[in-house]
Amino acid sequence: MYLEHFELKEAPFSITPDPRFVYLTAQHRDAMAHLLFGINQGGGGGFVQLTGEVGTGKTTLCRLLMAQVPENVRIALVLNPMQAPIELLRTICAELRILLPRRINSIKVLTDALTAYLLASYAGGLRVVVVLDEAQNLSFEALEQVRLLTNLETPTQKLLQIILLGQPELRDVLARPQLRQLAQRITARFHLAPLTAEDTVAYVEHRLAVAGRRRPLFRDDALRELFRRTQGYPRALNVVADRALLGAYARGLELVDAAMVRAAADEVRGESRPASAVVRKILGYVGLALALALVGWAGLWLPSVPAPPTVAPAAPAAAPAPENARKLFDELAPFVTVAAASNAVAGWWDAAGPARPERCSSPGEGALCAQLRLNERLLRALNRPLAIVLLDEHGRSWFALRRIERDSADLAGAQRLQRLPWATLAERWVGDAVLVVARPAGYDGGVIAPGADVSALGVVYAGLAAFDGHAGESARYDEVAAERVRALQERYGLRGDGLIGAETMALLVALQQYGPFLSKDGGDGASVSVAQP
Repeated sequence: MYLEHFELKEAPFSITPDPRFVYLTAQHRDAMAHLLFGINQGGGGGFVQLTGEVGTGKTTLCRLLMAQVPENVRIALVLNPMQAPIELLRTICAELRILLPRRINSIKVLTDALTAYLLASYAGGLRVVVVLDEAQNLSFEALEQVRLLTNLETPTQKLLQIILLGQPELRDVLARPQLRQLAQRITARFHLAPLTAEDTVAYVEHRLAVAGRRRPLFRDDALRELFRRTQGYPRALNVVADRALLGAYARGLELVDAAMVRAAADEVRGESRPASAVVRKILGYVGLALALALVGWAGLWLPSVPAPPTVAPAAPAAAPAPENARKLFDELAPFVTVAAASNAVAGWWDAAGPARPERCSSPGEGALCAQLRLNERLLRALNRPLAIVLLDEHGRSWFALRRIERDSADLAGAQRLQRLPWATLAERWVGDAVLVVARPAGYDGGVIAPGADVSALGVVYAGLAAFDGHAGESARYDEVAAERVRALQERYGLRGDGLIGAETMALLVALQQYGPFLSKDGGDGASVSVAQP
């Protein structure tokens, strides 16, 4: 919208981890050196730990690391650690493309398969590394299983290197007495801090230059205000700077000033000026007191009437006006965890499709979940309820998206469902989403590799037909189908390896015509009702 106005070739402050926009400060280079040490030298087969607050750039560094690994390194990247130990092992094996029997419910079988792979890799001169993102969410049982994996060794060499990426809570988790054995194996630690004021200026200028801007766009006072309001967190910098550019464009300004940054920061955080908030709160208390007094006075004079019958809560009415939407969003309590938000989404599947999903972590049963990276176009095209991350006063919080129309959306929090303008969500959405669908019959949660002949192939080919419009099936999962799956995976932000694991199967199910949809008219034209979570 504002690109031509500001002489830009592309949006400079997108929150997607595009390597071209990466700006490495001295501490980011040190952090990258720690990660590369863990891959190249291995730290004696121990753990490498990288922590940092939300939005400091851990995921961006991880993506940059993946692009720089030597050819003799095989990496298993685990983005969703909220899994039972057996599911964690399944995920690691899937990432390493280890072929497994169709049905496995034994940790020993998975460990044996992984050990055989590691020995073969060692014999072939390969190094194997497991990267666990969001590692603070690992359960004690999963962490213990991860520690046991580092026992796989030859007489002279550890066979597996593990890198833990997580928020500062990871340090508290590993400080527990029962995890002291794991903590003692951490050979390199690094904590990623926010940018300094000087780094913030260089960061903004770098991103603008990559986007095509050849002269300053933010005034000096705007850069100082940008650092003050974001405290140097890169993701917050991107969100506030983008909103400031949009606001400056709407007002016809040539440069962004401090006032524009303040307005953008308030809008992103859903805040108004502090004095106004205090005044509104006081007026609210006064109004409530007067109302209670009037009710009490009227009760002395009016005859009593029977209470109305109890009515179940109705679905949300029309979306509130933008000036009220921010307040309603702030009052909508988020889900405590992604699992809670995912369970709410699972509850919206009913008898219209397969068995209703209940949870995402149990092998062979319950729901299938896929962590996706979406934009608005993909979200609307997918047309399924999702658990999504929104920026609120707590930082990154989980909500459940139940319905979306052209200009409004129904958003569920931990206690209720609220209709809001889509713009209120769009300005807070960072692109992260979890798709939850019912597990199809014949799929046990394993990995389907080319050449496989499984009963769930009908679901695979039906989903592919819905994706690319090419009909036809084969008795086996062949290389042609694998290429189509790679295109599907890459479009929705999954690893494009052509292997069908739980996340890819979830996408294939979502593309078919049953279950709940986001839009009023679902993919099959059926009306979708809004239900309370």
